[in-house]
Amino acid sequence: MRERYYLESSSGQDQLPRRLDIASFPATVGRHPDCTLQLNVDRISRLHARFDQVDGELRVEDLGSTNGTFVNHQAIHGPTVVAAGDVLHLADHEFRLMRDDSDRTFPQRPVSSADTVVGVSALPSHFPLQMGAFFDLLEHERVCAYHQGIYRADGSLYGWELLGRSTHPELTEGPGQLFSLANALNAEVRLSRLLRRHCFEAAERGGLRQPLFFNNHPAECEDFDALLSELSELRSLYPNLRLVFEVHEAAVTDLAVMASVRESLKRMNIALAYDDFGAGQARLLELIEVPPDYLKFDISLIRGLDGRDSPKYRLLATLNGLISDLGIRTLAEGIESELGARLCREIGIDLLQGFHFSRPGLVRRQSHHHNETDNAP
Repeated sequence: MRERYYLESSSGQDQLPRRLDIASFPATVGRHPDCTLQLNVDRISRLHARFDQVDGELRVEDLGSTNGTFVNHQAIHGPTVVAAGDVLHLADHEFRLMRDDSDRTFPQRPVSSADTVVGVSALPSHFPLQMGAFFDLLEHERVCAYHQGIYRADGSLYGWELLGRSTHPELTEGPGQLFSLANALNAEVRLSRLLRRHCFEAAERGGLRQPLFFNNHPAECEDFDALLSELSELRSLYPNLRLVFEVHEAAVTDLAVMASVRESLKRMNIALAYDDFGAGQARLLELIEVPPDYLKFDISLIRGLDGRDSPKYRLLATLNGLISDLGIRTLAEGIESELGARLCREIGIDLLQGFHFSRPGLVRRQSHHHNETDNAP
């Protein structure tokens, strides 16, 4: 049975259909009425390109068009193998090649910088070129687990923040790159779940018994029921992990929902942390009505903390006193200097994290001196 493909046009191209199904092979594209995919738009030739499947590979060939056919910004000059996620241009009309079963993907060929374009002024770039590699990452789960230490004021290890990273050779720019691609594919939730599962697996294998802080993508907060269901499944798989769920303060908008989330987490023996507090509106009402177990100050409040007379110092001291009086443990992340660490200790912040103490590293089995425990929730 042959695979089914379609071409998805990029945004801003109202003259093109959003989706063009390639139902059979060979399939021709052009302005001629006899073409399998007729596109009566400027700069596309009457017979522009042809798709075919040969020995299980999908190939595209330019048919002598005036303005050219391009694969991942490279002009093609003969039959060229393409795969799900590749970016195609027919003249200057941009498409992404997709497969109906897009949870799987064919192997990708390497791409390089764009050739000089002849016949059109420039190629639009709405679709990132790394989409094929991203499909491959999702299908083959080419990710790994990192963690960064969280420390008490006295410098002893308290816990870890779990962090997912790519192991794909073409996706090496960190989680920002991954979630940018995920956003273009509407795959943020799938990526977040994949990274979380690998982090939990690695933490269990590594024997991590300290509190483990883990976060979620904001898109997951749009369906807390699905998120909590997934966490319940993970909790049943890893009952011994001491988990702390971080929710961004911007997601804490409905007190009734957050109260329900907190109770569900409590039943799963998962602590709650409000993340990035102070990044936007400091939601003090939520702290009173639905208090978390932990509160993480946003990194913007920590960076530039350079003395007792600074406004940030006074703000942090005031907030920390208020929050501590509510019985909530506070955490400062992004600490990069001894001065910053000392000022946070003076303020009375409970937990400290940042490059000054340790950088993220691959989760490995712990040595004996790191197997500390604490009575935190």
